[in-house]
Amino acid sequence: MTWHSGPLAVLDLEATGVDPATARIVEVALHVGGVEGGVDAIVDTLVNPGVPIPADAAAVTGIVTADLEARGADPATILDRTVGALHEFAREGVPIVIYNATYDWPLLAAELARHALPTLPDVPPAVIVDPLVLDRHVDKYRKGKRTLSVAAEHYGVRVGGAHRAWRDDFNAYLRRIGAEREPVSGEWPGV
Repeated sequence: MTWHSGPLAVLDLEATGVDPATARIVEVALHVGGVEGGVDAIVDTLVNPGVPIPADAAAVTGIVTADLEARGADPATILDRTVGALHEFAREGVPIVIYNATYDWPLLAAELARHALPTLPDVPPAVIVDPLVLDRHVDKYRKGKRTLSVAAEHYGVRVGGAHRAWRDDFNAYLRRIGAEREPVSGEWPGV
């Protein structure tokens, strides 16, 4: 079995800024897709970091301080559940897909330390798959930005929302590599 023919976990974080050492996580989405095509949400929630979200971050994420105050979960609880699941994925050999992992992984590590929670699993045994790295390898001379939305547009993936973009991008990738598994269907993370 190859890495893309088994289950895959997908981690996506939204934050208050661009520096992973100081930014605070405001949303966590951790989903796992099985070989049958179903997708389960492990964590999918807003997180109230206890600080206002800057206007520039709100413009990118669409998340404002009022949303976090009204519906945001306790960071320690959500981060503890997230890191526990990541350790389980590492033990089971389930690859973790993270677009721009060089930002999200250190951001998560900093937040775990801030809340005195367990550290992230070592890499390896955790297997990180970064579609940004794959894009840079496949099309290394392309000019311009390589954000998720730009990469999705370049590969003909319709982006209706961040989680739908992950679904569509992942399915397009499965088709390109000829994977022998059902595509993820419905609204991400739906079935």
